[in-house]
Amino acid sequence: VYRRDLHPILALVRAGYAVLAYDQSGFGTRWSEAEHFHERYPRWSRMGKMVEDLRLAVDALEKEDVVDGGNISLYGFSMGGTLGLYAAAFDPRIRSVVSVCGFTPMRTDTAERGMSGATRYSHLYGLIPRIGLYAGQEEKLPYDYQDVISLIAPRPVLVVQPTMDRDASPEEVAGAVAGAAEVYALYGRRDALGFQQPEDYGRLTDAIQDKAIEWLDSKVKTK
Repeated sequence: VYRRDLHPILALVRAGYAVLAYDQSGFGTRWSEAEHFHERYPRWSRMGKMVEDLRLAVDALEKEDVVDGGNISLYGFSMGGTLGLYAAAFDPRIRSVVSVCGFTPMRTDTAERGMSGATRYSHLYGLIPRIGLYAGQEEKLPYDYQDVISLIAPRPVLVVQPTMDRDASPEEVAGAVAGAAEVYALYGRRDALGFQQPEDYGRLTDAIQDKAIEWLDSKVKTK
């Protein structure tokens, strides 16, 4: 109700997709789950909880007669785009991922760049607390998004990174995709990794989602 552009759920439905949309842990109707999360679940990360929730959603979808259980894709914006990449890296049942404004590389996302730094995952949102151990020495992080995307190969992934997103470095996102493309090339599936860089702010407009859905159609829709 707060956007003029077509809601992504409706856009996907109109394109012929069955859609399951839910509030992530700590968001919307589940806002209270974020309070004292780590005190209640000391062995979990909030991102780990989100990934587990998503895997359970896939479990549920596989049981639905109206859903092709072998053709489930993820489509996410911002935190949803981040979660989609992590979830697909862990769950081979996920056929493909569209990640819009989902990340900026962590090793170069230092605090002085004015984008919260990699500590956005640990201090700001408490999603992956252990990343905070690398505050000030981000270059020593054991993995980055190039590696996460590479773990999804050779399944289709589309990364959409607007050029004027204040929370990301579009050039470095492009570099991460290029690095993961080398792994896709080893599988002979370089065409399965897409990258779109619209000249826009970090938002999900009709134009951006139309092109993303067009890409998704070309990779997962059966004849």
